[in-house]
Amino acid sequence: MKHATRLQRQPFIQPISVDLTREMAFFRAAFLKVEPRFDPKLTDKDILNSLFAWVWKLDEYNKLKLDYNKGFCFYGDLGLGKSMILHALRQYRNSLVARHESKREDFRMKGTWLKSASELANIFSADGHPALIQYTSDEINLIIDELGREPRPAKYFGTELNVIQFVLQLRYDHRRDSVTHITTNLKPEDIAQYYGAYIADRCWEMFNFIEFKGASLRSKTY
Repeated sequence: MKHATRLQRQPFIQPISVDLTREMAFFRAAFLKVEPRFDPKLTDKDILNSLFAWVWKLDEYNKLKLDYNKGFCFYGDLGLGKSMILHALRQYRNSLVARHESKREDFRMKGTWLKSASELANIFSADGHPALIQYTSDEINLIIDELGREPRPAKYFGTELNVIQFVLQLRYDHRRDSVTHITTNLKPEDIAQYYGAYIADRCWEMFNFIEFKGASLRSKTY
């Protein structure tokens, strides 16, 4: 796997005091809850350690030098565990919110929602712009799964909209208060073709880019 990220900024909130051994157990349990057959040996160890480090701002575990103030863009071929890992991260962070919400004010303490890009496009097609606003709020963190597979443009009666372009733009405006994560089969250089150069440029400010390579895991475990 190849990992790419921009220069790391200093975190603006220091981590609270926690039992890291206990939290690591919760972290591993989240993966097993999402995928009971999960085998950490089949996943890049640096990715798993760095995700845990990102949650708690632990430089010694942050092997990928992730920017603590950005979300993630997992990109690469099908079947490499991109969605599973972000689903597990969501599971862990939502359990973390329930256990530590009163102790820390940080975007890591906000609930994380998950929608596929196609679901968001269908939401617009059914109910128009107002139905998308809840997904652009700075009150939530958001995972957008399978970016690039949604219909473009989506249509609501006579109105056409590139839904993901719209959602990413508004979430970019709130990037200091909430984070966005995406999975995609697109390469970073292809994002401009789908969503415009304006969004592609801002993605570097929103995401730590991590490329997944190798053979599909589905035939082995998932």
